[in-house]
Order: sequence, then C-alpha cells, then structure tokens
Amino acid sequence: MDIFRVALVSIIGFSATAIAHAEGLCTIKETVIFNCELRKSVSSLCQSAENGVIIYRNGVGGKIILQVSDDEKNERDVFYFSNTPYAGGGEAHIRFARLGYTYYLYDKTVKTDEGPTFSAGIVIYKGERKISNLTCNNDASIRESAYRSITKEAYRSIGAQ
Repeated sequence: MDIFRVALVSIIGFSATAIAHAEGLCTIKETVIFNCELRKSVSSLCQSAENGVIIYRNGVGGKIILQVSDDEKNERDVFYFSNTPYAGGGEAHIRFARLGYTYYLYDKTVKTDEGPTFSAGIVIYKGERKISNLTCNNDASIRESAYRSITKEAYRSIGAQ
C-alpha cells in the first residue's frame, strides 16, 4: 500500500509540474492573452492571476526590451480591445501606445475557397504612419479572456495582412 501511495503522489506531482509552465514571456503566475514568436524576438501579452494586471513584454533570449503595464502609476485603460466579424471569419485587435508609437496585436481569420486562412502579428504606427507589420511565426491568437477583461473600443482597420 505504501508503494501505491508513493507512486500516486509522484504522478500527481509530475502532472502539476507539467501544467504549471510559462509560455512566451509570461510567468507561471500569469495567463497568456497573446504570444507571438517573431523572426528576431518574442512578444507576449500576459495577465496576472493575482491582481488582473495586464503586461505586454517584448524580448530576445529572455531579456526584456519593452514592457508596458496597465498598473504603472495606477493607470487604467492602457490596453483596448476591438473586433469585427467577416463572412466566415473575423479580426481582433488589442491596442496600446507608448512614446508616440501605437501597437496593434492582431489575429485574423479569412474564408477562402481552400478553407479558412489564419494570420496573426503586430502592426506598429508612429503617429498616423504605419511603420511595421510583423507576422507571428507560431500559431498565435488572441485568447478568449481578452474579450472579457480588456476595455472595448470601436474597431478600426489597421491594414493587417
């Protein structure tokens, strides 16, 4: 009977360890909202399980290059969510701004004759001019929690691919 208990505890401990892992630049105490593997970096939007704070991180090799949070100086409404349906698909955005740049994290599903096509990435504007459209190299998508927890705004086309 003791061997059975040891085996059971080992299996349960292994399962808990396998479930508690970090994705992208999110920690194990954060929920992933969006995780995009770019050609030269990783961008992750995470939400703290402890206090609901939303944090965007971009980095290379574990080093954070840019971090934006809705908890800085007790600010709120740093991140904004919008979406629009298409026939057979749709597009969703999460927008935030920093130092004159506006970032749109997006995912998009478009119906084609061959079936739906999916794309995701980050579009960056400096003022009113689009300066970058980066495509995720992984199966990135805006997770369902964004639809509930991020302040909604009217959809605006960003010219995502």
